Amino acid sequence: MYRKIFNILIIIILSSSAYSQNKLSLEEIINIALQNNQGIKSSKLNIEKEEAIKLKAFNIPKLGLFAEYEGIKGSINNFENRKLGISQEIEFPSAYFLRSDVQSSQVQIAKAELNRLINELKFEVKQNYYNLLFQIKMHELANENLKIYEDFLFIASRKYEVGSTSNLEVLSAKVNKIKFENNIKNIESQIRVNQSSLKKMMNVDYIIIPEEDLKYTEVTLAKENLLAAAFSNNPELSIVRFQKEKFSNKILLSKAELLPGLSFRYYNQKIGNESGFWGFEVGIGIPLWFWWEQTGSIKEANYEYKISSSDEINIRKSIESELNQAFEEYQNNIRQLNFFTYEALAESDEILRQAKISFEEGAISYVELLQALTVAYDIKTQNLYSVFNYNYSIIKLEKITAGDIK
Repeated sequence: MYRKIFNILIIIILSSSAYSQNKLSLEEIINIALQNNQGIKSSKLNIEKEEAIKLKAFNIPKLGLFAEYEGIKGSINNFENRKLGISQEIEFPSAYFLRSDVQSSQVQIAKAELNRLINELKFEVKQNYYNLLFQIKMHELANENLKIYEDFLFIASRKYEVGSTSNLEVLSAKVNKIKFENNIKNIESQIRVNQSSLKKMMNVDYIIIPEEDLKYTEVTLAKENLLAAAFSNNPELSIVRFQKEKFSNKILLSKAELLPGLSFRYYNQKIGNESGFWGFEVGIGIPLWFWWEQTGSIKEANYEYKISSSDEINIRKSIESELNQAFEEYQNNIRQLNFFTYEALAESDEILRQAKISFEEGAISYVELLQALTVAYDIKTQNLYSVFNYNYSIIKLEKITAGDIK
């Protein structure tokens, strides 16, 4: 217990050398990272921009004012006929609504891109956070092992002084002690790297001290349910689906642009000295040259739709492959955890206990002791790896399904 507290204090001291520290939970770190991330801020602004562009869908041309004079003799005030009025040209009405549908799909694409950034940032934060927890536990384990080697170095030195062992055992104990001291320094360096990564992702000026401990909660998952969630929620797939929707609407819009345009004119007329006449004109714009721009637009939209349909198939296959791999890792990690939890850990503690007693009593040599220590340390190390790998497989599944697994 005291050793664990000492290890945590060492980490805090290392972190406080240049920056202040905050003790935060994973959820708090994720919230701060999402709030401060510049990419996410830009993506939210992009959504607002696309919403603003949607207003341009109803781009009705400017209202025209006109004056017509006919039969002018001499000055402009001497005319036979005068018209004062307004004119307006519009596309066929369906074009405006279809153009709005195209932009609505673009807005959905921008929202899906925001969800992709959020999903990726959450994954990176979780990955670094669990790696930090793992390194902290490795630091504790390495210190515990160092303490054991320090104790055995003391015992070996005492035995050498009374002539019951050789200097070789003392030198071997010293070398292993130095090896673990160097390993601890390497772990401390990795802890600082993970803390720096979290600091950068959060865009803050303080060092993170994790609030949680490295642990796991076993959950029962069904691959079919995960795959259905991935096909429904994965942002990459959502983006390409909205792109398909956009290009489908673009095809309809391009066809609608082949429909006749409309024009209206209303005017007040004065004939000679008599006024109070009024009239109106209705015109139709026939797209005689549709085989050029409009036909090209239709073909372009059709190709874009086919490309996005092909992309959707490829992304679905990629998602299914990634999920199958992550699910297999999840199942394998459960087996590893069960092995270490219910079998290997208890045996490693017993190996360590018996080896320590046997060495102190002279029943085994230092070489046999070293073998026992190596086995015990490897088991505990592999157990930490299995806990980390299990959590990592869960956050990979969360990234693919774009949801939390509890």
